Amino acid sequence: MPEHRVVEPTGVGDGFRAGFMKGLVNGADYEVCGRLGSVAATYVLEHVGGQSHAYTWDDFRVRYERHFGSLPL
Repeated sequence: MPEHRVVEPTGVGDGFRAGFMKGLVNGADYEVCGRLGSVAATYVLEHVGGQSHAYTWDDFRVRYERHFGSLPL
């Protein structure tokens, strides 16, 4: 997924896991889980430090749907 800017990779793997797990607990298939992980990881990549990013579910959903189509959750 394209990022707006690359700032720091610290925490990107954790962000991916968080998005992936969000999909799993909501019954999504692995492809959707991976896409959720990708979006979450991208937010982390765009900010300094592994915990300085923030977004709303609506922001997340819009970004997901811009790149992957309708979010099936």
